[in-house]
Amino acid sequence: MKASDLTLDSPQSMLFKGPFGFGKTLAAASFALQGPVFMSYWDKKRPIELLTFFTKERFGAKSEQIMDNITFEVYSAENANEYLNKVIDLVQDCRYTAVINDSLTFMTASAVNWSLNFGKDKKLHKKIKDILPDWDEYKVETSLITQCIDLSKKLPCHVIWTAHPLPTTRVEGGGNSMRVTKVNSLVSYGSKVAAMVPGGFTEIYHFSQQNDYADGKTTKRYVAMMDSIGDEFAKSPLLGDYVKEFDITDRLFYHVWKDLIDKSRMTDEQRDKPLQTTQEELESKISNPFTENKPQSNWRT
Repeated sequence: MKASDLTLDSPQSMLFKGPFGFGKTLAAASFALQGPVFMSYWDKKRPIELLTFFTKERFGAKSEQIMDNITFEVYSAENANEYLNKVIDLVQDCRYTAVINDSLTFMTASAVNWSLNFGKDKKLHKKIKDILPDWDEYKVETSLITQCIDLSKKLPCHVIWTAHPLPTTRVEGGGNSMRVTKVNSLVSYGSKVAAMVPGGFTEIYHFSQQNDYADGKTTKRYVAMMDSIGDEFAKSPLLGDYVKEFDITDRLFYHVWKDLIDKSRMTDEQRDKPLQTTQEELESKISNPFTENKPQSNWRT
């Protein structure tokens, strides 16, 4: 492929990061407006927040469209290896407009816990060494994450991962020059994979909460930022200098994001004019990948 063949309309790889409950899962799920979405869910028993956010009262008929377009599967320490198998199958036969992994943080914990029991007899652990991860377990964590990110590069759809930065400490130097600092890590255990993950994504958005004070009342706003450094690092080559953050409070992330992407390519004069895209034109751009028949892969772990 020539560099001149690159387009900004191609599927993107995106990392949504931020504290728990700041809207990352909901933002990723909103891409179901574009078509069928597959969500790998590691965080809780079920993504129940989808039911309470995508309601008819809030979004009308679009809420039903989003919910019908989302297929999810729950992963844990019991079946962590099956996620890699799923990614392998999707590379050979992907019928989705977006593939979501929610979240990297709990995925790494599940990978380590899965490796602790892999190949061992099912019995009661009586020794502390049987439940403490060793270097081999950390290697499984790194290998699983890097393989999944590497394979995801071949997916013909949006790839969206979420992460919950966790507080940890970093020790540098030794002796009298030793320095201990508090940092936030994207993963639950190893430090190597945490440093590698951001390099696998084009767009990195940090989700935050801001409080507005007016007329004696406090109003919470949920914001996606794409121009930060340090623990709240973020970037957006797509949006560039057009916008550095945007409000997603009670709004569909996909709509806000797509509108900003479109406007960032316009001239100032064009931005002042309302978009004239009709509903028929929008629907013509959305294809149903499930109408195609493609073979499944036999390559599994």
